[in-house]
Amino acid sequence: MKKIYTVAMLSALVAGNALAGPGMHSNKNNNGMNSVTITTMVEPVVDEIVTVEQIPVMRDNQNVVMTGYIVENLGDEMYIFQDSTGTIHIEIEPVILGEMVIVPNTKMKIKGEIDKGENGEPDVIEVDYITTM
Repeated sequence: MKKIYTVAMLSALVAGNALAGPGMHSNKNNNGMNSVTITTMVEPVVDEIVTVEQIPVMRDNQNVVMTGYIVENLGDEMYIFQDSTGTIHIEIEPVILGEMVIVPNTKMKIKGEIDKGENGEPDVIEVDYITTM
């Protein structure tokens, strides 16, 4: 059994060029054999709370954490989020929201990514995680 596993692993290494995709690099080692190096991108941990007021000067696709209130359901997964500095549109997919019921006077903590608006469209936070506080 051990020999079969070793042969399978060796075959995968030899076929490295065929397997190499995004995040995978194939290199020849000293024996002339291909080896595969797998790298992964780790999303940075975001702990610092930002405000609605700070969003316009932040970069597109930047991860953010915000606290405040969801004050209006706009439909089609869009909501208005409000903190002490202003309001912003947020997008929450049903799978993220789950069974959570949104109540305007319940303080929420959201983690998401900034989606910069284009052609006069507002900035939006695409929510990856939401919880009550």
